[in-house]
Parts: sequence; structure tokens; C-alpha cells
Amino acid sequence: MAERQHRAGSLPVRRAVAVSGLRWAAPLIAVEAGVFLLLHFQGDLTPLSALAGFVVIAAATGILFRLLARNLEEMGLWLVQQERDVLTTPPMLRHWVAGDTIEGLMGGVHGILKARDEHVDQLSAETDRMLDSLPDPLLLLSRTRRVMRMNRAARWLFGEEAIGQDVTRLVRNPALEEAVDLVLGSEPVERIEISVSSGQVERLFSVEIAPMPVAADDSPAVMAMFHDMTELRRTEQMRVDFVANASHEIRSPLATLIGCIETLQGPARDDPDAYDRFLGMMDDQGRRMAQLVEDLLSLSRIELKEHAQPTGSVELGAMLERLASSLAFQAEEKGIALSLDSAADLLPVRGDQGEIEQALYNLMSNAIKYGRHDSRVSVKAGRAETAPNGLRLMVGPLVWVSITDQGEGIAPHHIPRLTERFYRIDTARSREMGGTGLGLAIVKHVLNRHRGELQIASTPGEGSTFTVWLPVVQN
Repeated sequence: MAERQHRAGSLPVRRAVAVSGLRWAAPLIAVEAGVFLLLHFQGDLTPLSALAGFVVIAAATGILFRLLARNLEEMGLWLVQQERDVLTTPPMLRHWVAGDTIEGLMGGVHGILKARDEHVDQLSAETDRMLDSLPDPLLLLSRTRRVMRMNRAARWLFGEEAIGQDVTRLVRNPALEEAVDLVLGSEPVERIEISVSSGQVERLFSVEIAPMPVAADDSPAVMAMFHDMTELRRTEQMRVDFVANASHEIRSPLATLIGCIETLQGPARDDPDAYDRFLGMMDDQGRRMAQLVEDLLSLSRIELKEHAQPTGSVELGAMLERLASSLAFQAEEKGIALSLDSAADLLPVRGDQGEIEQALYNLMSNAIKYGRHDSRVSVKAGRAETAPNGLRLMVGPLVWVSITDQGEGIAPHHIPRLTERFYRIDTARSREMGGTGLGLAIVKHVLNRHRGELQIASTPGEGSTFTVWLPVVQN
């Protein structure tokens, strides 16, 4: 019985010895000898023999474990080499596996590692695409507050060179540094409001900072999402300013009208010359109020549907010729030469014809109003395949229209505010020329609705250029 057990138990050992090679043979044979002694001499086994058998088995087992650990270490190093594309034979297989088998194993392992790398690269690319689709700037920060990844909106805001920098160098604000440190500590989420300089414009952001699950030392630890609050705060302030400015704008012509009426009813009742003078003043102020109300209503209508982009098609070439013809008399009164140079290959733009015509009329009329006597106003139109640098707008074919005057020019600090309601550089001069202070605000909101943009360039003492960019109709 014992002999049968010994033979049955020793068969796999012999097979292992035959397969494993010489360095595994000695310890395996020692184990087999120890087991044979313990099984074969069960009845006649002395304590000394039993102890010797157990010592042999323990020593051989220790050797086997050391060999196994060494082989596992060698296999780990080999896998690292395969990951680095260093194709070698596994050390534990060099002496007892055929060459074609080794090549097959190496190819299989290398294929698995390559497939894993491709899968990781694919997941990384998909993550980048998802991050880039977010409209708000997003930064992923390390434990040391350095920028590890960012989306397209963040690259537009901070620049490509932001990768690897400390976030406190991008935004020099103590509140942001404190909030990031709190989240790196123990706080779950921090929300702050900070201002960020973008060019010459100050923008207000609501920043939400949240921790991320960290899988490794090189994984992002903090996520910072920047939500632009500039337009919201500006809109709130604009509403306050609108009520104050509108009431002020209407109060002045009303006071003039009331004063003229009282004068005509009193001291100038029987004075024909005063009648003519005061009636002229009343006519001017009445027209000014009517124009102000019309501009306010027009601006309100445009803002009401500003979120919905028009779907019509507009031919700008014919429109510019009509506008130049209608403004020719106004230009002649000031001795201004109005020239039009429109490219023959202009593509139709997507938009509402009435609104685009109103915007271009305002710009051309302003150029004539504020241009010097006996000067020139040039209107040019062309097309471009891509938007120039500095425009936050669309891609693809565009049509541009530029209106250049030879007026007094505009100081740089006025330019960012020109499209605000009732903003005037020279209030007295604007009112004298019949301006309501809403013309450029209407232009801005028309272009916002059409997903276009207005560029303003000016040199004090030489003149100004207002350029409208509009997307063409896409087939």
C-alpha cells in the first residue's frame, strides 16, 4: 500500500524533474527521498531517521521557494523589458523550452502589453475629447498645485504654456491658493469668486475646487472648474445703469420741451422770432426722444431673441451698395468722400437682413458723423477662410466688412466700453449730433445673435476702423 502511494506521488515529481532542468532536480529529488523514507519505513522509523527526513524535506522546500521567488523576480524584470520593447527570452525558460515556443510566448506577451498601451491611449484621448467639449475652463492639479491637464477652454484662457506651472502663477489670487490647499487637506469642495486678467479685460470667475480619487502619485489630485460670471455681473450692473441712464436721457429733452412750452405760453407769446426758434428746439428734442425710444425698443427686440441664431441668407454686396447710396447725401453735407470696395467673390452670410443692415448703417453713419470735414470714409468687404488671432468666434469661411474714417480717433481706454449702453466719449458732441448712445450697443447685440464679432482699432488723431466678422452660409 505504501509502495503504491509512493509510486503514485513520485510520478508528477519525476515529470517535473524531467521538465524543469538541473537546478530544480536536486531539491525535488531530496523532497522525494524524504517522502520515500517517511512512507516506506513507517513501522521501523526511528526518531533520528524521522528527524533526518523532515530536515531534508524542509531544506529542499526552502531551496524550492528561493528558486521560485528568484524566477518570479526574473519574470517581473522580463515583463518590464517587454513593456519597453526590449524583446528577450524569459530567464526561466531559456534552458528547457523550444525556441519557437519562446518566440510565441514573447509575441503573445508583447501583444498583450501593446494592446494595453493602445487601450490606455484611447481612454486618454476620449477623456481629452470630453474635457475639451466642456464650455468652462477646467484644470487638473497635482498634490503640489501644478497643472497636469487642462481642456481647450482653459488653454484659450491661460495658454498652452500653463501645463506644469503652479496654478498660483497663472492666477495670482490668495483666495485660490487657500482654497486649493484646503481641498488638498480635508475639505470636500471649495467655491470662490476671483478675477482673471485676459488681455486688457478683467473677467470674473466662480471657481469650484474639488478633490479627485488619486490612483497613483502622478495622478491629478484636485479639479478646478472656472465658470465665467463676467457677463452675468455685467448684465446685473447694466440693468441698474440702464434705468439710471435712460431716465437721465429722457429727462433732458423733456426739461427742454417743458421750458420751451412755458416760454411760448409766457414771455414769448407775442414774439414771432422766439416762436420760430423755440419751435425748432422743440422739434429737435422731440425727434431726439423719438429716436431714443426707437433705439430702446430695437435693442430690446434684438436682446429678446439673441440666443436664437438667424437661419436666413444675406447678400452683403448689394446691401452695402444700398447703404452707400442712402448715406451719400449725409456724406456730401460734410464734404466727405464715401468709397466702397467690395470683393466680387463675397459669399452670402447667415442672418437676418434687417438686423445686419441696421448694424452696418449705424457704423457707416457714425463714421460720417465723427469724421473730419473734407475727409474720406472707406468701406471695404472681403472673405477669409479662418478667423484672425484675437477673435473668440467661429471657424470656417467668414465675410468681413470694415468701415474706416479719418476722425479724431479713440483713446485705447475707451475702446472696451464703446458698445455699452449710453456710453459716450464726448457727451455734449454726441448729443449735438443727435446720437442716443445706443448705436454701438445695437451693433454688438446684432453680431452676438449672428455669432459674429466686432473689431475696433483706432489711432488718436488719425481715425478709427470698425470691422464686422460674420459666418457664411454653410451647405
